[in-house]
Amino acid sequence: MSAPISDPVALRLALAAKALPQWTLEYFVELLVNQLGSPLTEKKLRSLSPKQFRVLCSGQMEEPDRVQLSQAHAILSGDEITTMEAPNLPDEKVLIGPKIRVAVTSNNKEQLDGHFGSCLRVLVYEVSGSAYQLVDIRPVTCTESGDARTVFMLGLIHDCQILATMSIGGPAAARVVNAEVHPLKHTGPSHSGDLLERISIALANNPAPWLQKVLNSQTQVAA
Repeated sequence: MSAPISDPVALRLALAAKALPQWTLEYFVELLVNQLGSPLTEKKLRSLSPKQFRVLCSGQMEEPDRVQLSQAHAILSGDEITTMEAPNLPDEKVLIGPKIRVAVTSNNKEQLDGHFGSCLRVLVYEVSGSAYQLVDIRPVTCTESGDARTVFMLGLIHDCQILATMSIGGPAAARVVNAEVHPLKHTGPSHSGDLLERISIALANNPAPWLQKVLNSQTQVAA
């Protein structure tokens, strides 16, 4: 018999199981216990990388698709216990001065908490030296992996100059750079506004060489 689990873990499991309608909650919990041991804890759930979670769930009966697995993993490993909803898109305003677009891989609201290979959506922000704003929310609907996934993601960020993400593999990062998008990796989840504010301040003052290059490229396009 499995050891008792805490209420927060039980809630994560119940929400994640809703993202995997092919399986019963009992079946899903059994898979996790066989992999992580009993009792299940939030620390154990967060230790599962997106790839480990996909491997764990592969080859099972009525295997979920990539989008469903990304949703379930985000719920299990997120800082907050939520259903990982998208933010609301505000009314767009005109930003004064030179501006760039920043793509953020996200799972929950306006958090920078998604991996390039498993995020639920890409948030696109417009950033100037005086302000920033959310201008688009692009769901990741690709159910494939590998090169097909990378191509799909490149399509989502094609009009951006910076990609902010929790993690990205070497080959995918090279493809992003070749698409003239500058990748920025973050080691931990944070609100998108933390990074966007720093970029905005840098644009208004003394941009680092790489950021000045990005800004110059956009100024040339606008001209």
